[in-house]
Amino acid sequence: MAGKILLVEDDPTFRAVLALALELQGYLVSQVDGGHQAIEFLRNERPDIIISDLEMNGVDGRALCKYARRVSALSDIPFVILSAFIDPDGTGDLTDLPADRCVSKQISVAELSRLIRELLNGSRGLVRT
Repeated sequence: MAGKILLVEDDPTFRAVLALALELQGYLVSQVDGGHQAIEFLRNERPDIIISDLEMNGVDGRALCKYARRVSALSDIPFVILSAFIDPDGTGDLTDLPADRCVSKQISVAELSRLIRELLNGSRGLVRT
C-alpha cells in the first residue's frame, strides 16, 4: 500500500472522483466533507498525509492546517492544500499557510500522485505548484 490519505473536500462529486483516482494509484483514502469531520477523524486515526480543500464552511482548510500544525501528534503529517484559488502555474496568495504544498485543483492525478510520493518519502518544506 502506498499510504493512507485523509481527503477533506466539501464537494461530494469532486471528492468521490479524486478518492477513486487516488485509490486506483494504490492509496488507502479516507474521506470527510469538512474541517470539523477531519478534526474528529484525526482524534482517532493517523493518516500518512492530509489533502484538504481550502474553502469550506465551518472549519476551512486554512484553520484545519493550522490545527494540525499545533497538535504535536499531527504536526509532522504532510499537509497539502488543494484549491481552485491557486492558478495552475502555482500562483495564489496563501503565504500564511503552514502547508507543505499548495496546489491547484487542476493538477493531474499523475502529478498529485508524484507529489504525494515525494512528501511520503520525506521531502518537506513549502513549495507552491
